[in-house]
Amino acid sequence: MMENVILSLGSNIGNREAYINKAVALLGNDPAILIDKASNFYETSPVGNVNQRAFINIALKIATTDSPEDLLTKIHQIELHLHRTRDVHWGPRTLDVDIIFWGDQKIKTESLIIPHPEAFNRLFVLVPTLEIVTPEFPFYNQIKAQIQKLQKADQTIQLVQKQTQSKQVVESAIRQILNAIGDDPDRPGLVETPDRVARMYNEIFSSEGLDNFEDYKLFNTKETDNSKMVMVKNIPFYSMCEHHMMPFWGKAHIAYVPDHGKIIGLSKIPRLVDFVSHKLGLQEKLTDDIVAQMNRILAPKGVAVIVDARHMCVEMRGVKKADSLTRTIRFSGVFETDQALRMAFLNSIGDVNGKTI
Repeated sequence: MMENVILSLGSNIGNREAYINKAVALLGNDPAILIDKASNFYETSPVGNVNQRAFINIALKIATTDSPEDLLTKIHQIELHLHRTRDVHWGPRTLDVDIIFWGDQKIKTESLIIPHPEAFNRLFVLVPTLEIVTPEFPFYNQIKAQIQKLQKADQTIQLVQKQTQSKQVVESAIRQILNAIGDDPDRPGLVETPDRVARMYNEIFSSEGLDNFEDYKLFNTKETDNSKMVMVKNIPFYSMCEHHMMPFWGKAHIAYVPDHGKIIGLSKIPRLVDFVSHKLGLQEKLTDDIVAQMNRILAPKGVAVIVDARHMCVEMRGVKKADSLTRTIRFSGVFETDQALRMAFLNSIGDVNGKTI
């Protein structure tokens, strides 16, 4: 087993600490990997002259029976699982995991260089690493000297106190809200509520900060001159209104006409609906987002989307109109120009009461 393997993890999209914690959990669940020590969270300035949010970074010290190449493959799988995005080098990303040190070894292959080429150039790598290694670590003195040198440059790094990490911030805010409305956050029924709400937010806002849906697979079929409409209807969803932070929920109905024989796996369409709904938004925007994502992914001849939803901000407060249903409709491509196709889609869905239009 190889010990003294150092990994660097960073994120600056969405819930940064949550993405890193999920990556650590996935690494720790692998039978070939033993997590020895994790550093504190550090907030660090972006590099590469790209205008973006600050990063959260940590270092991990692990032991593993994997080869460097096998570990790199697992890291790439974890990054893919956690929807890693990065449009430009040094740009924003949900998760970045790098192998920094492999004991005292120097490794150079087509896919891997260890120590990492940027290892001694970045405070966000060196400061967390110094926290988890001992003076016996092969590069300890070099790391310590380089930190002193880089602290005089324009890089900044700051320890993230536990009370300012995202989960703790949410918990503290919920306690304040409970106090503000006149309740006691320390009474038996509420004492665990801040933790529950923080964990719930991590789940229902899991797409915050993510622009594009990436969890899909495309297939090429034989192209014909008479491409048929593909439709998935009655897709349930739950989302949160950005105006009152109250739920709205309902069903989405999605159709598209393939172009050049390109189709998407049917199970990925409901996943797309989950993706666009797991963030603060509006029903109108959710409808537009589905169309935009389908067009980006497939470039089909056309897309049609209907979303029917109930809104708690209408039913529970304000006008208090129970059971009212809001419908939003959006067409693109041939669905805008071909009335017969558009009517075929509309009639297959029916009106808000399920009757033929």
